[in-house]
Amino acid sequence: MSEEREFCSKFEKECTALRSKKVMLYGTGEKTKFLLENVRGFHFEGILDPQLENEYIFNTKVYPIQEAAIRKCSIIIVARDHIVNIIFARIQEFCNRNEIDVYDVHGNKLPYAGDRGISSDIKYWGTGVSDIRKTIAKYDIISFDIFDTLIQRTTLTLADMFQLMEVQGMVPRGFAKYRIGAERECQCQGIYNISDIYHKMAQSSGWKDERLQKYCAAELSMEKRILQPRKHMAALLQWAVDIGKKIYLVSDMYWMKDIIIQLLRGMGISNYQQILVSCEEHKSKKSGELFQELKKIVKSDHIIHIGDNRIDDIRMAEKCGLDTIQIMSAYELLMLSDMQGFLNSIHTFQDRIVLGMIMAKLFSDPFSLNKHKGRVYLDNRDAFIYCFLSPIIYNKKLHVEDQLLLAVYNEFLEDFERLYGIRNGEELSPEFENALTNWMTVHDDRITLEMKKLLLQIQKL
Repeated sequence: MSEEREFCSKFEKECTALRSKKVMLYGTGEKTKFLLENVRGFHFEGILDPQLENEYIFNTKVYPIQEAAIRKCSIIIVARDHIVNIIFARIQEFCNRNEIDVYDVHGNKLPYAGDRGISSDIKYWGTGVSDIRKTIAKYDIISFDIFDTLIQRTTLTLADMFQLMEVQGMVPRGFAKYRIGAERECQCQGIYNISDIYHKMAQSSGWKDERLQKYCAAELSMEKRILQPRKHMAALLQWAVDIGKKIYLVSDMYWMKDIIIQLLRGMGISNYQQILVSCEEHKSKKSGELFQELKKIVKSDHIIHIGDNRIDDIRMAEKCGLDTIQIMSAYELLMLSDMQGFLNSIHTFQDRIVLGMIMAKLFSDPFSLNKHKGRVYLDNRDAFIYCFLSPIIYNKKLHVEDQLLLAVYNEFLEDFERLYGIRNGEELSPEFENALTNWMTVHDDRITLEMKKLLLQIQKL
């Protein structure tokens, strides 16, 4: 049974009690598409997404959440289990006020009984870099996914990168919406490259080719600015090379191969045999055909693939006969950690930028949470200053003389300026600053004595 059919069959069984209700689906991901195209006997009234209202996705109109109250609909949050609580927290007050019932895709009514804040029992927490080294030592051919595995963006999401381009004046207002919509259209049509995306943008925006060429160049420039290596994964790749393994990189991506090679070289990653990119091979990991192509090239079935996407990198690779190792992206780690609540403390774009910086700093190492099973403990003084103290210093415009604090704070400011374009942007929201302060207060058992002294020093300024 395909993953699509399996998901829909399970939904029909577990949510059968909701067949008599009018329902709106919260979320615009692949699973929503599965439900709309395959499930019958449910009264799906539309899709909810605050960013995409009035657009049409999967031939279905997207509404703001207020429409659920107007239509007297229940809501089903279509998301992975560990994300459901994060989404529910955003809409709970509105739903309570308007007497809207909310469910997950298993038919469970929210809020859940008991604490489901973090996933402390997942198998992933039992894996470390030493275990992975032992595993890949058994293989001659190692393939790696690229984006979110070997390298990562330092924005919270890709959409934030497009908005940053608008903020910095690299592109006109409205670019992000057109860019996101164009790629979504391309995704529905199969394999695509960057030119296909911008061709769709020309159709929807009316912008001329000359302008779009400049915007595409600006996008690549921004990619170079915000991409960074996941150093622990880059080190793992180099270790594999050093013990004689042959390395191949496999990516479903719209950038052409020469661009990706350029991006990787800029981050010190060049020690591999070959890159296979979907838009040039006209084959994808999602379909499995790119993995089949890899097998033909290396003339072997004895390959292990390492990537972050549990469907495209893991399930599809395994269906093609490859062995696999899943590692978590920085964003996935943030959502699995007990810092997931920070996502609901975001009220401004500056909040999003800073949380992206924090995410990239704390969770670049895919095994950073394994020791404490999803709970964030800080044993690195500079990371503590960067992620927790520096945003507060910035927001309160504190005058810092301590050279230790000042050095890390300047690093934070340089990164903020590189992303945001200016060193002194608008203030962070009070809600986000409070989230930082509250985390340090509630979890003072997870920071060192030295960090507590530094926090006290800041509080006295």
